[in-house]
Amino acid sequence: MPPLNIIHTEASDAWGGQDIRVLNEALWFHAHGHRVHIFTPGHGQLFRRCRDAGLSCEAATFTRSRQLADFIRMVTRFRAIQPDVVCTHSSVDSWVGLTAARFCAVPATIRYRHVSTPVGNNFMNRWQYRGLCDHVVTTAETIQNSLQRNLGLPADKISSIPTGIAPPHLSSRAQARAALLERFNLPDTAHLIGQVSVLRSWKGQYVLIDAFERMAAKQPEARLLLIGGGPVMGDYSKRSRESAFASRIFLPGHQEDVWPFFRGLDVAVLASTKNEGIPQSGLQAMFAQCPFVGTNVGGIPEIVDHQHTGLLVAPGDPAALAAAITTVLRRPDLGAMMAENALRQVQSTFTLSAMGRRVESLMRRLTDTRTPAGRKENHQ
Repeated sequence: MPPLNIIHTEASDAWGGQDIRVLNEALWFHAHGHRVHIFTPGHGQLFRRCRDAGLSCEAATFTRSRQLADFIRMVTRFRAIQPDVVCTHSSVDSWVGLTAARFCAVPATIRYRHVSTPVGNNFMNRWQYRGLCDHVVTTAETIQNSLQRNLGLPADKISSIPTGIAPPHLSSRAQARAALLERFNLPDTAHLIGQVSVLRSWKGQYVLIDAFERMAAKQPEARLLLIGGGPVMGDYSKRSRESAFASRIFLPGHQEDVWPFFRGLDVAVLASTKNEGIPQSGLQAMFAQCPFVGTNVGGIPEIVDHQHTGLLVAPGDPAALAAAITTVLRRPDLGAMMAENALRQVQSTFTLSAMGRRVESLMRRLTDTRTPAGRKENHQ
């Protein structure tokens, strides 16, 4: 089969699960012989990382005030690149990318939806999701179901393809734990509780701090690690310093390599209060065989079978979250059992290769039915 010529547009200039998905999917397709080109803000993390990885990448503004200028530029570039597929990811770049793709008669367009925030049933949203794009890809079934209910999308117009993970070779959990203890100058008896995620209000770190404070007095060996950077880093630093247990709360900031944390923690937590698809942090914890506690939000219940692959609690409930974390710490047998079950689950379903093959199959199906005569020959 000839290689696909794929364009991704992404307006986000941050670095979270959505941006990581775009990069890793692009890298998978590039590694499998396809042509991949990415348009994203030049000052953003995705642009820098794409360039560092050797991917073809161009800076685009993707702001509401420059939509017309971006549209004209995309039309020019799409005509030059002649993509088989245009994939869009955020609001502004989707309006620009999808309309430009339609104008240029691109054979196939895919609108990705990464978060579980409801999409309102209005004319503009119906036009984008039902008319401008050929297919919608979500990262969780709960997002797919919501879009079908709210916008009336037919079943053959939308697919749920969760983000896949490709874990590196990992040291033993004992070695990773020892490294964390040394890094933070902690005793061997410390219990390491951590959340690895961008510091955003809806990721629930405030709830996790509240939960930690509820259990800290009764569990003097407990330590809390909030790993990540983000727009509210200063707010979380202030909240942690004001805690009665400030000396036991650590904010090491953004980490390029998060696997040593997942591998060394005693409990990995994701306390999100809304918006989640299937979170990469949950999948990474499971690949690292770290017991996982998550909230009943978005796509998290799709990977957490309560008391089988992890523990689920209601969002925004620090008492319930404290109780779940305490359960894992006091019952290492339960934690080990859930971690083993979770590892089998993610190895069978949530790998990078499984995700790549599913997206590739979808793209082939869309382009095989719509590629104009002569286009495929031009790409060979």
